[in-house]
Amino acid sequence: MQRRTFLQRSLSALPILALPLSGFSRFLPSGKAVVIRQGQTRFGVATPFRKVNPNNLVLSSQDTGGQLSAFWYDGFEQAGPSFHAHLGQDEVFYVIAGSYLFKVGEDQQVLNAGDLIFLPRTVPHTWIQLSERGQLFYLLQPAGKMEEFFLRLTELDGKGTPEEYAAMGKMAAIENVGPPLQREANPVLSETLRNGFIVRGASSRIGERFVTDGVSVADVKVSAADTGGEMSLFEYHGKTPGGPPLHVHPDQDELFFVLEGQYAFRCGEEEYELAPGDFIFLPRNIPHTFDQRSPEGRMLFGFQPAGEMEDFFRAMSELKGAPGPEEGARLFEKHGMKLVGS
Repeated sequence: MQRRTFLQRSLSALPILALPLSGFSRFLPSGKAVVIRQGQTRFGVATPFRKVNPNNLVLSSQDTGGQLSAFWYDGFEQAGPSFHAHLGQDEVFYVIAGSYLFKVGEDQQVLNAGDLIFLPRTVPHTWIQLSERGQLFYLLQPAGKMEEFFLRLTELDGKGTPEEYAAMGKMAAIENVGPPLQREANPVLSETLRNGFIVRGASSRIGERFVTDGVSVADVKVSAADTGGEMSLFEYHGKTPGGPPLHVHPDQDELFFVLEGQYAFRCGEEEYELAPGDFIFLPRNIPHTFDQRSPEGRMLFGFQPAGEMEDFFRAMSELKGAPGPEEGARLFEKHGMKLVGS
């Protein structure tokens, strides 16, 4: 992938969409990028967990046709949710900072910064924050009614009746199985997970590490095979400034969450500067690219649906360097994308 600088100067991002409504907006996608800054929410509506831990919606089901939603969690408490199961959704957690104990069925594992866990639907699970502070980025696929669930939970403010909480769980297809985890000095850990999987930091789900430009690495964290082709998730470690050429995914939406470094994004005619903790969603069929501005950087990025991106990055990695213009165009076309310009 030929790396280059596509913006000549730093520009401020457009204001983030925040609608002054009592609940999540009946938003119709505009065909533009969605940019959410660290600490902000998709529609300006806060839904903190236990009133004090920000649990911010950054990608709405309304952005993705119900296929995907994403949240950023900032933990101030050593706490976690009840033991529960999502009857119709898979869930993915990436630990940004801190340490967490996850329970999946009868198995328990500790995750630290850089680790990811995939929790398959119908399997009871929960987690508890072990460190004093922690941060999580997590996705649900399909989105389901989790936005409405968190909104209703916030509205009830701990004062709801058993019937109201039961109705809320039924609406979101969540089945409570047991109480939350309690902090233990030495929790009993399993050797592996019998349901779901964990991908540790600086490693790949499929055992391959794709080098996209001769030096920068893209690790598969959730493979297309894990989701029936509905989505895939990667972690990018950019080891040199620059980015890909301007291109289009005709049939895929793409999302990025910045972990480290400084990035500039272009989507259509709009330009955005992103820093750690910022999120951007790029709708399908709109020309886009990014430019890493810092010497190094890291991002989570994903595709919905998954498409052939694993095969694309594998082919790029096999080149051992950036392709020429004609070879690059051929690779993009072969894997369902189209170059727009340099």
